[in-house]
Amino acid sequence: MCRSKGGRIPLQTMWQKIGSIGVRTDMSYLDSRRLKMVNLITASAFVGSLCYGFGNLISNEHPILSMVDLIYSLGTLVVFRLHHVRRYAEAKAYLLIITSIFLITINFLSYNIAEYYLLCVLIVSILVFHRVWVQAVISVSLIAAILIPKFFSAYLPYSYAIGEDRLLINVPIAILFIFILVRHFKSIQQRYQEEIEKQQLHLEELNRDKEQLFAIVAHDIRSPLAATSQILQMLSQNGTDEAWEKKAIHQANAQLLMLTENVENLLHWSAKNLKGLIGRPLHFQVGSLLDQVLLGMQTHSLEKNIRLDTYGDLDLYILADPEHVRIILRNILSNAIKFSYENGMVDVRVAAADGMVHFAVTDHGLGMSEAKVEELFRHPLYPSYGTSGERGTGLGLILVHNLMEINGGNIRIESIPYAGTTIHLRFPKGEKPSNQKMQALPADRAP
Repeated sequence: MCRSKGGRIPLQTMWQKIGSIGVRTDMSYLDSRRLKMVNLITASAFVGSLCYGFGNLISNEHPILSMVDLIYSLGTLVVFRLHHVRRYAEAKAYLLIITSIFLITINFLSYNIAEYYLLCVLIVSILVFHRVWVQAVISVSLIAAILIPKFFSAYLPYSYAIGEDRLLINVPIAILFIFILVRHFKSIQQRYQEEIEKQQLHLEELNRDKEQLFAIVAHDIRSPLAATSQILQMLSQNGTDEAWEKKAIHQANAQLLMLTENVENLLHWSAKNLKGLIGRPLHFQVGSLLDQVLLGMQTHSLEKNIRLDTYGDLDLYILADPEHVRIILRNILSNAIKFSYENGMVDVRVAAADGMVHFAVTDHGLGMSEAKVEELFRHPLYPSYGTSGERGTGLGLILVHNLMEINGGNIRIESIPYAGTTIHLRFPKGEKPSNQKMQALPADRAP
C-alpha cells in the first residue's frame, strides 16, 4: 500500500510539471488553463502514438503505420520546446499541423482507423483556436480527410481496412478522449466563471468600502482644515491676547496632528489594497521603539491629561517590520487616548510567552459591546466619537489588523462598555544581535 501511494505521488507531480511547461505567473487564468490543456494533449499524443508505434512494430503487421507513429511521437516534443521559449501561437499551429498530417496519413493508409481521432482534432481545434475562419478551414479540411478515404479507398494505393479487433480498441479510446477533452474544457470554463464571479463580488465589496470611505475622509480632512483655517484667521487679526494666542496655536496643532494621522492611515490602507505593503522584518528592541511612539503621543495625551505608563520587560526583541510596528502601536495608543476620560491613564504591558512578545494596551474609558468588537476588522465603519469629540476615519484598526497579519502576529480585543478596553498584540519574538547593537530603526515620520 505504501509503495502504491509512493508511486502515485511522483507520477502526479511529473504530470503537473508537464502541464505547466511554459506557464507564466502573469498569464490570465483562461490563457494558463488553455496552455496546460495543450501541454496535456501533447503529452497524451506522445504516449499514445509511442505505444501504437511499438505495438505495430512488435506485431510486425503494419510496419508503415509503426514508422509513422514513431515519427509523430518524436515530433510532438517540439511543442514543449516552443512553449518553453514562449512561442505559444507557433506551438498551437505546429501541433495542429503535425497532428492533422499524421492522422490524415494514417487515415489514408487505413481508412477506418483514424477517423475518430480526426474528430478529436476537430473538437480540440474549435476549443483552442478563437478565430472563426481558422475553425472553418480546419473543419472543412478534416471532414474532407475523413470522407475521401472512406468513399475512394479503392482508388488509393496501400489503403486497407483494420480488423474488428483493432477497432474495438481504437473506437472506445477515441470516444473516451473526446469525452475527456470536452469535460476538461468545460471544467476550465466553469472555474473561470467562478473566478470572475469571485472577483466581481470582491470589486463590489471594494466599491462599497470606497464610497463609505470617501464620505468619511471628506469630513475628516475638511473639518481639521476648516478649524485650523478659522484659528489662523483669528490669529491674523489684531486684538487677541497672549493667553488666547497660545491656546489657539495649541488647538491648531491638535487639529493638524489629527489630520496627519488620518491621512497617514489612509495612505497605508490604500497601499495595502494595492498590494503595496510588504514586511521587511528586523530584530529590534521593544523599549527603544516604544519610547519613540510614546514621545510622539505626548501632545495628544497632554490635551486630555492622560498618563501613559509602561510595565514589563522592555529589553525584549521583536522580529517584525519596525515601521509597521510603529504604525500599529501609534494607532492603538491614539485610540486608547481618544476613548479615555480626561485625567485618566493608559497602561502598556510587555511580556514574553510561547515564542511571542505580548503587548497589552489598557485604557479605562468608553469601552465597546461584544457586537461592535466583532465588526471592527471587517469593513471601514463610521467611527465612534472619543470622549472629547475626537473623530477618525475608522481605518486605524483595519490597518492594524492587516499589518499584524503581514508581520506574523495577531490581535485580540477585550472590552467592557463604559469600563475600558484592553488590546492584546502578539509579535514573533526576536533575538539580540550578536554585535550587542540593536539594528537601526527608521526615523519616526509622525510629528
